[in-house]
Amino acid sequence: MFSLASNLLPARTTSNDFRVIQLDEARLQKPEGIRELHSLLRKLKKSNVAEILWLSDNFPQMDFSQVGSTNKWKSTQGERNKLAWVLENQKVFLTQYTNSPKQQKKITYRDSFAYQEGWRQYIPSIFLPQVQTFRVTNTTIPYRVYPFNPNASDEQTLIWYDQRRKQSLPDLSLAAYSRYIGSRNLEWDGDGQIDLGNSLILTSLAGKVFNYFSTLTGRHTDIDPLTLKSASNKAKTYYKNKLVLIGQDINRLQILVDSLSSLEAGASYRIPPISWWLLPLMLSLVAFYLLWFLPLISKQSGLFLGAFLMLGIISAQPVLLIVQGIWLPSINLLLLMAIGQMAVYVYVSGRSILEDLLNKEHDAWYQLGHYQFERNEYDIAITNLLKCNGKDAALADLYEIGLKLERKRQYDRAFEIYSEISSRRKNYKDVEKRLKTHGEISSRTSSPVSLPQGQKSLLMSQVELPEFGRYAIEKELGRGAMGVVYLSKDPKINRKVAIKTLDYSQFSAAELKDVKARFFREAEAAGRLSHHNIVTVYDMGEEEDFAFIAMDYVSGVPLSKFLKPGKLLPVKEVYNVIKTVAEALDYAHKQKIVHRDIKPGNIMYNPKNKQLKITDFGIARITDAVKTRTGSFLGSPSYMAPEQINGSKVDGRADIYSLGVSFYQLLTGQLPFYADNLGNLAYKIANQKHKPIKELRSDLPASATRIINKALQKEPRNRFASGIEMAKSIDRELSAQT
Repeated sequence: MFSLASNLLPARTTSNDFRVIQLDEARLQKPEGIRELHSLLRKLKKSNVAEILWLSDNFPQMDFSQVGSTNKWKSTQGERNKLAWVLENQKVFLTQYTNSPKQQKKITYRDSFAYQEGWRQYIPSIFLPQVQTFRVTNTTIPYRVYPFNPNASDEQTLIWYDQRRKQSLPDLSLAAYSRYIGSRNLEWDGDGQIDLGNSLILTSLAGKVFNYFSTLTGRHTDIDPLTLKSASNKAKTYYKNKLVLIGQDINRLQILVDSLSSLEAGASYRIPPISWWLLPLMLSLVAFYLLWFLPLISKQSGLFLGAFLMLGIISAQPVLLIVQGIWLPSINLLLLMAIGQMAVYVYVSGRSILEDLLNKEHDAWYQLGHYQFERNEYDIAITNLLKCNGKDAALADLYEIGLKLERKRQYDRAFEIYSEISSRRKNYKDVEKRLKTHGEISSRTSSPVSLPQGQKSLLMSQVELPEFGRYAIEKELGRGAMGVVYLSKDPKINRKVAIKTLDYSQFSAAELKDVKARFFREAEAAGRLSHHNIVTVYDMGEEEDFAFIAMDYVSGVPLSKFLKPGKLLPVKEVYNVIKTVAEALDYAHKQKIVHRDIKPGNIMYNPKNKQLKITDFGIARITDAVKTRTGSFLGSPSYMAPEQINGSKVDGRADIYSLGVSFYQLLTGQLPFYADNLGNLAYKIANQKHKPIKELRSDLPASATRIINKALQKEPRNRFASGIEMAKSIDRELSAQT
């Protein structure tokens, strides 16, 4: 590229300061040839030539002995020795090309430091430009011998280094030129600057330049080579103050003349010293542009930008060459740009085509999977949606399926879905959090509902609330020994309902079949009740590990909230509550349904509007004789009638007894019977008389003692015969109080 850019350089005139003499190698091997050369050199000395430069592969060796010091020589006789004496004492520069004698006659030359010293010692050699080296021979001769590259090359070496990089020498052309212009101060600073005293020559970091006159540019200094014989016949004025170049090879002489002519014309150009780090930096920037920036923009923009950058680099070359005299070798940069641009274009085009095909395929899988998702065909939908490879809409459907599986309590399958989502896109919504939660669930049990109570609350708060049948759970209302109560909504009629679950994990495999049959039988019977003070059962169903019933949702709190000192209800209000419950129980008993678990916790009450409803009809009968894994009765033994706790057949009068216990507790905040274990409690209920209520609360009316004593009779026949009888007794007392 330099040869092309050099055509834009201003034209330089060739110098007429050179005289070229081409020697005949064969004649030099004869004594007469040596004599002719010797005579020519003596004539040139008398002609006051500027300098003589002899290019020879084998210049004459003098028979000599050293006298006193290294600078004194004693020659022997013979034509070759006469010639050698002339070479020693005339202004003659010789070259051994890439060799240099260990000792010679040198011109004044200084270099500031060796190549390996200074900042270069910290830079890997691969990043530094390669210097031209010469080999130091063991010969010791009294000539001025300087290295010279006889072969045509792109750059002319002006500074040479020995193979150890500890010594440098100027090139033959530079040494001769410095003497030609009368310089006595030739100095190389090691950083691209040669000081000739009254002028500077700027080079690359390796001491090299591009010459205006060279084989690279195709421009040469005109020469008219003379033979040895014709040169001897020229007048002395022909050589006066001229540079005389002698040699056998005309091509090598032309290279030397071009180098000297370029130095004389100031037509030498260089690679700037900073290029050792500037070019790698530019290559890195181009690589960054190709690998990161180019794929982000459109193909048209990339082609335009790439062409613009390449034209900019190409245009900058001649501008820098003409204005600053520097040349940046950017061919590698342009090749990287061109090849990289094409490679990225092919890659982007291929990727675009492939992405279009994949997107069409993924869209087809998504449409099919989404259709199956809407039809609740989750198994097939999952398979097809997973083929969409991270498509946003597909991930959204998979996430919804995961939530639905959570609601169905299929936690292992939900975990698999979330794992697939996470593998396709990290930190998608709250998937990582759900994976952690399901991992804890899987490590402990197949269902968090079967965990101990403390762990239940923690884990269930981190997963989707269950879904039972068509009922979508909104929140958890409470927990009991048998299951969980949820607030839900019936989507068909947009009505809030309470969902109560029966956890099958509470029963052994032998008991489960009977429990399920009894549950549905009793739930069906309870569903026939229609009373304004009894929670209505709307629906019932079964899941894999749960049975559930949907019942009327009551806004209020259980009466168990009013059992602590300071929170007891007024006596009259308690009377009204018990009366209402007794009337509702009477209705249920007439429908052949016994509650079996009457207690404050199963009576919902709203103090503001006095609304009251009994919950859990028919449920207790299923579990009254079934024990938990710890051996204690399910249900509430403290409220059980003697015949119920003994396992005898019960009727509605057992509910009267339980209502009497609740009456006692609502008035005093205490149970009539208390023991530290179930056996003692059962004994007290069956055999001992309860503590008189007036001893606990003396301000109660006498009717409280009478009603409670009758309700808590050990024998069912001695209690109120029905709920309405108990209600009338309470009503009479209320009328008497008013």
